[in-house]
Amino acid sequence: MLVGVAGTWQVLSHRGRFATGKGETKVVALKDGSVVTLNTASEIRVSYTETMRSVELVQGEALFDVAKNKTRPFVVSAGDTNVRAVGTSFTVRRLEATPIQVLVREGVVEVSRPATGSAPVRVAANSMAEAPQDDSIAAIAAKPVPPAQLHRQMAWQTGQLAFEGETLAQAVTEFARYSDTKIIIEDPALAREEIAGLFKATDPVGFAQTIAISLNARARITEGEVRLTR
Repeated sequence: MLVGVAGTWQVLSHRGRFATGKGETKVVALKDGSVVTLNTASEIRVSYTETMRSVELVQGEALFDVAKNKTRPFVVSAGDTNVRAVGTSFTVRRLEATPIQVLVREGVVEVSRPATGSAPVRVAANSMAEAPQDDSIAAIAAKPVPPAQLHRQMAWQTGQLAFEGETLAQAVTEFARYSDTKIIIEDPALAREEIAGLFKATDPVGFAQTIAISLNARARITEGEVRLTR
């Protein structure tokens, strides 16, 4: 199990596959000056040509800081969703059984699902788009994101997870992406409690102990898991 959160650097040529383990991050410098930061349990495949800079997000989440080049668009594909940029900063998140999520930090991107025949959706800075990750023809939904929320969603870059109004069950699901130590909530009412705070992504035990105190619950630690109950 990988427990470190410090990013490692790697330089590639025009093609390559790069991945992180659970609890690991990696910073990949591309030859054109773009930089990709991989979050936990993530994988990308890079393929550059003279006219296109293409990256496939196979799974997980990545931050793309794209070098400007109007003659060579930068396109990230995640399933049947494409994110097209020239020079900007954005994240793409591809997790099982959830919509593809695109969060734009700087600039503007175009999000599209070519197979549906629908027009691309322009997403500006401080905005987020979600695209169905199945055969649905549902439209891509875009909405503005308050600066505080954007900051929370980018906390993983520093090895942290930030919550503000999420349920305990949602937070536990997020922690499962970063560690093999399971958090088990034995009380359904406790699972629905809303939480807030900034926590180390690879410390589920510390998170569970802190939450237990704040929610007047108990954390019982056994091998490989923490059980929360009242």
